[in-house]
Amino acid sequence: MTSAAAATTKSIIHVAGYSSCGFYRRAASVVASLSLLFPHRLQLVQHEFTSRDEFREWLIHGTNFRERVGNTLGGGNLRASAHSSSPFCWTSNTADQSSNSADSVLEFIGGCDDALDWCRKFAQPPPAPSTSTDGEGNIAEMVPDGHSPSHSYDYDLLILGGGSGGLAASKEAAKLGAKVAVLDYVKPSPAGSKWGLGGTCVNVGCIPKKLMHNAALLNGNYVHDQPHYGIGVTPESIEANYGMTQDNTAATHSWDMLKQNVQNHIRGLNFKYRVDLREKEVTYLNLLGKFVDKNTIETVDKKGNVDTVTFSRCMIAVGGRPTPLNCEGGELAISSDDIFSLDRDPGKVLCVGASYISLECAGFLRGIGKDVTVAVRSILLRGFDRECAKLIGEHMKDEGIVFREEVVPTKLE
Repeated sequence: MTSAAAATTKSIIHVAGYSSCGFYRRAASVVASLSLLFPHRLQLVQHEFTSRDEFREWLIHGTNFRERVGNTLGGGNLRASAHSSSPFCWTSNTADQSSNSADSVLEFIGGCDDALDWCRKFAQPPPAPSTSTDGEGNIAEMVPDGHSPSHSYDYDLLILGGGSGGLAASKEAAKLGAKVAVLDYVKPSPAGSKWGLGGTCVNVGCIPKKLMHNAALLNGNYVHDQPHYGIGVTPESIEANYGMTQDNTAATHSWDMLKQNVQNHIRGLNFKYRVDLREKEVTYLNLLGKFVDKNTIETVDKKGNVDTVTFSRCMIAVGGRPTPLNCEGGELAISSDDIFSLDRDPGKVLCVGASYISLECAGFLRGIGKDVTVAVRSILLRGFDRECAKLIGEHMKDEGIVFREEVVPTKLE
């Protein structure tokens, strides 16, 4: 297919999965975003199932859609026939939402990572003919997007999202002379948590996580190491232990003090980022936005006041949020958006899931002395090196973390 033909042909991509699957939601979200940006080139068709069992019944057992896709593509497509997880993605020559017809399938894409790779290739600009004479192939060139320095919009560039990517891009663009605004607004989590400028990493990610891990390490040193180096040891304790040193067994920890100091540090960073934007002449808009057209955003502030902002170019850097538990009583659970600002001591904790975020939370909570259990649906750290994942699991068990394997919550109370 030539570049010209690729630019005019509309791709129809189907994404099937169950509603509570984060990988399905991510793949569908990325394809949906591209379809908004390129409505004449891409269309998303979602096949959303209410549960994992319903999805697998359609994919593997009852309808056996994957086998039918493999047969449609000729000779039995082994990748399609062996795919068993959510999402299941393919391209088709029709936007029919029927979940049973495999006759129109053009290409099996794969799962979430495969869908994201497909989207990257789709959004990549076509190569331009090389002017070099050394025969090394093609080079990519930027395609004009209609931007003009003499435009009448409010901003040259509007960035949606005030996280690491959005802030870095805004300051670089402003340094090159662009008139830039950053639109950043945090909707409260289901538990009511909200935060300031800086995105996930600063507020509910890397920064508070590392501070709480440091607390866990210091607590471990106090319990296991300090007495054996003579720190905090008294003549009475030596006599009581017959001249030997023992681990500290009366370690105490104040969750309120840790949480308050972590939040104070984060608020200082929030303020620093706002000052930094002002010094770089970037406008900060603490507003929630939605697209009206390709050059206009409708904004709403925390008081409900509605306005519009116009721009010549827009960059989307909004990040993501945790997926709520899809079970009865799921609203009673908190997520990584809430744990770092939790007003009460978490006490005995169940971490649902075995992703790296869940295991990180389990690790620092156990390190400061909490009773922690991890509910594992299938395997630890899916997508990571299996030998490393096994070693991590063994180490966490040695530290006293309990793993309940092959379980999924069906009710919280």
